[in-house]
Amino acid sequence: MKRIKQLLIFSVGLTASLIMNSCNPATRTEKADAVLPVIPLPDKTIAYEGSFVLDASTQIITSSEEQKKVALWFTKELQKQYDLTCQIVSSSEKENSILLKYDELLDDEAYALDIYENNISIKASSEAGYFYAFQSLLQLAPVTKEKVEVSEVKISQVSITDKPTYQWRGLMLDISRHFFGPSSIKQLIDQMAAQKMNRLHLHLTDDPGWRIEIKEYPKLHEIGSRGDRSNTNGPCMYLSEKEAREITAYANERQIMIIPEVDIPGHSGAIERAYPEFSGGNNTLNVANEEAVKMIETVIIRLSELFNTPYVHYGGDEVRKHNWNGRADMRAKMNELGLKNQHELEGWFDRRMANFIVESGLKPIAWDEACGFDVNKNTIIQWWRCRHPKVLRSATKKGYQVIISPADYSYLDYPQDFKEGGANWEGLDNGPNSLELIYKWKHIPDGFTQNMKDNVIGIEAALWTEFISSQKRLEYMAYPRLSAIAEKAWTKEENMNWESFQQRLSEQYRRYEMAGINYRIPDIDTEERKNIQPEAFEGPVK
Repeated sequence: MKRIKQLLIFSVGLTASLIMNSCNPATRTEKADAVLPVIPLPDKTIAYEGSFVLDASTQIITSSEEQKKVALWFTKELQKQYDLTCQIVSSSEKENSILLKYDELLDDEAYALDIYENNISIKASSEAGYFYAFQSLLQLAPVTKEKVEVSEVKISQVSITDKPTYQWRGLMLDISRHFFGPSSIKQLIDQMAAQKMNRLHLHLTDDPGWRIEIKEYPKLHEIGSRGDRSNTNGPCMYLSEKEAREITAYANERQIMIIPEVDIPGHSGAIERAYPEFSGGNNTLNVANEEAVKMIETVIIRLSELFNTPYVHYGGDEVRKHNWNGRADMRAKMNELGLKNQHELEGWFDRRMANFIVESGLKPIAWDEACGFDVNKNTIIQWWRCRHPKVLRSATKKGYQVIISPADYSYLDYPQDFKEGGANWEGLDNGPNSLELIYKWKHIPDGFTQNMKDNVIGIEAALWTEFISSQKRLEYMAYPRLSAIAEKAWTKEENMNWESFQQRLSEQYRRYEMAGINYRIPDIDTEERKNIQPEAFEGPVK
């Protein structure tokens, strides 16, 4: 049966290819110095004179379920943006068509997109590859500030071959300090997907609130989710299990994996309020209490199942001097394990959590403090402490896979200008986290061996929300800096070009406007911004 199916796909593809080849001219006139409005910048592009006209008669030819799935998503986007539909078919002899073809020689997320006068060819070896080709196709389409009904969409003729530099192209959203629910998260997913990002890390738990329903421990969301950083007496705010599954399905359709995080043993104030018996004092988990540890293990397995992911982030950062040495139960645990102090007990717990996650068939992620405890080598280390570059070097030398997330370049809650508001936890040593700073950032330090470079699996930006309490401010802080992060994670370093990026951003601003997004308006002075975008000045001003 498999052989018959392969022959059928080949036959359909061959017939369509013969039709396309007969319709396409042998030569096309190349455009010199053309800048295609695609972000992130593709690996190789050639622009040609002329265009393809997509209209209601255009047919999308598919030969597999994954191709059909992506084609269906594309038709929905056309309907949403242009009120235009086209038909999905398994075979066609029409000239006006988009043919999806499987190409086993292409890498997992790679694609080849060829737009001719009468048809379009998309080649890929995976669902993600087809999806990213369609995203580039949409970016090549004309943009209006508002949705308009059109009878046709003209798309410039181009040839693009493209693939990502990194497998991990991420953004972290903190929904604990201030809660952002399903509609906000889905909007963020849409913008990430449009720019080929593929990991959304949700910081679900912290001192201000526990933001995910866990039915085995209902007090976590019934009590732990009350209020936020601005109003500790506010209502309960969390994602229900149903909402978590819906968000996951929405993200997965757009080739994005959700990475859930439960931050322990520090940052556990919400756990303390919900289950005081599990408190280790001063917003920490009591790691000496086996029932508390059992709860966290249950949560980890539940998060993996709810968000359909093999990755679970267990935090592990900023456990400072919380006086575990002064607690009888903690001291007894140290004596039992032959440990000298709180620091060694923290290391024991980090290793235990990482081992549990690995033994459960999952992949642990932890903030970079875990590297110093020699946790399980299957743990992915997320380097965030920009003032500790030796930790990055140590992690890559030890053979850990590493996500690059330094505060002084990738934190989008940091100010974009020193006259504006924003966080300053660790960093700003290089100035504000401006769009230009992020884009020109050299994320791989000098002196890295090839093995160390190979251990860097990607880049992740972070949106902490201590000083982000509204949707308007969230969008202002995210865009367009997220475009710079997307390009750094996808595009080869030697192809990065600040002038080209600025040109392509002019179209991206129009896409933001079309989506109703409150991006940071470029090239206006502080006084004008105070009038037009007062949300820029929320939070501390350096």
